[in-house]
Amino acid sequence: MSFELLSPGPLGAILHVNRQFIAMNAKDGGNRPVYTLKPNGPNSTPIYAREVSVDGPSRCVFSADRLACGAHAWIAIPPGTTLGLHDPMTFEEAKAA
Repeated sequence: MSFELLSPGPLGAILHVNRQFIAMNAKDGGNRPVYTLKPNGPNSTPIYAREVSVDGPSRCVFSADRLACGAHAWIAIPPGTTLGLHDPMTFEEAKAA
């Protein structure tokens, strides 16, 4: 298991659970990482991880207005917060896991 420290970009980060990967794991016994981190706001390239630690402030958000990915609930993480990612990977790596 790899570990990486990351700080969000100037727009902060968004963290949410990928329910499609949860369903795919349940269906085929896979081990896809279910946490999706967008490290510089909702339009940044996502990083997938099996575990995420947040060392600093954060805010849990629920909104009828979804993110572009379809999430209604997420954790908003301001700039300057340190994040620990366990097994970080790209979408292609995550989908194949």
